Amino acid sequence: MKPIEVANKGRTFGAFVAKWLLASCFILPISNVSAEIFDLGGMYTYHYHDGRYADWGDYALQGAHIAIEEVNASAMLAGDQIRLKRENTIDYHCWPESAAAMAETLMQKDILVMTGVDCSGPAVEIAKVAAKYKVPAISNGANASMLTSVEDFPWFVRVVTPSEEYEGYLIDVAAHFGVTEIAYFYTTDPWGLGARRVIHEYAERRGIQIGKEYGFPRDTDYETLEKYMTEVRDAGIRHVVITGPTPDTVSVFRALYALDMNKPGNSFYAAEMISADESADAVNGSLGYFAPMTMIPASEKQRVFLQSLEMRLGQEVDPNSKAFFYGALSYDHILAVAHAIKSIKDDGKSVNRDNMMTYLREMDFDGMTGRVSLVPGTNDRANMPLQIFNSHGYKADQKTVNFVRVGTVNPESGELVLDESAILWPGGTRTAPGL
Repeated sequence: MKPIEVANKGRTFGAFVAKWLLASCFILPISNVSAEIFDLGGMYTYHYHDGRYADWGDYALQGAHIAIEEVNASAMLAGDQIRLKRENTIDYHCWPESAAAMAETLMQKDILVMTGVDCSGPAVEIAKVAAKYKVPAISNGANASMLTSVEDFPWFVRVVTPSEEYEGYLIDVAAHFGVTEIAYFYTTDPWGLGARRVIHEYAERRGIQIGKEYGFPRDTDYETLEKYMTEVRDAGIRHVVITGPTPDTVSVFRALYALDMNKPGNSFYAAEMISADESADAVNGSLGYFAPMTMIPASEKQRVFLQSLEMRLGQEVDPNSKAFFYGALSYDHILAVAHAIKSIKDDGKSVNRDNMMTYLREMDFDGMTGRVSLVPGTNDRANMPLQIFNSHGYKADQKTVNFVRVGTVNPESGELVLDESAILWPGGTRTAPGL
């Protein structure tokens, strides 16, 4: 499936209005025609580096456009508008190489803010370019811990927490069930290296030994990962933790399936939720694994957004899918831009890049994913609510991955609460691994 093209609706009506305003300019005060249009840039991932469709990235792009349309249709900006034109949107494939050059082409244009920037490795490079051109860059998904630093990345903010805020809960889940030894797979990009530090810290804290550990570049070939997994199997290690981008995570799950390791007695934990359109061996190999994700409070706003997303995509959307969560986070990062513009105007200041960066750091509003604000002195969202999902494999349609919420994390106390009765383990058993 290809991403939905964004329609340029209202062009004829807009032309009529423009002509009417031009004809009327001699009798209307100039203040009545002073509405501004603020152009955004966008770097989104709706195809992976290998050309496969990335539903979560497409949902993020569509979520951004839904937010833009709603903001412009409301009285929020008092007649001003925000705009993300197709020529200012780049599918950068969640890939670090050339990300800086792509960002530079957009930042040389008259854009107010760079949006999207949804993958950590490329986000580091994009954030550096943002500092060079002094263009605010706001991310809906890049969560590498190194991006926290305001000193290192002064023109970057994000509406997600850093990865260490939730990847450690994978170890907490394993420890809850008595796991004492794991094999650990991670990518050596900025996100993977940050995650490695967190996993090691939590494993030491919980008394869990890392019996086998494998670091590898993004998009490592499947044969290499299967070789690593064979070593894990032969060493008798039954519990596996994975922190890497979706394509690499999928390859690890494929290896688990090929080596017949998805069976009772084993357990798996990964930082990424896989999508419904992955191969059957990946879905079957991942049966019973745990993954963290932001929690969206149930609300009328969420229901309307889900309907809007389904209408835009022309298909049913699973509200428990990774793609939906990225769409909601993207919606919120556009709202952050709109709120900043409104606050600047309310304070009687000019809407420019410098003021936008200042006001984005002061964001504080109720969004699709709950309250959105930053931890002072950082680029990170504060108190993002989290939940733990458990893969139950395919739904009855054999086309959709069935993720079931089995745990929540209190954003204030950090307490993890698990519903053990809802968990399905590898091999399709309801019985926790015997340890």
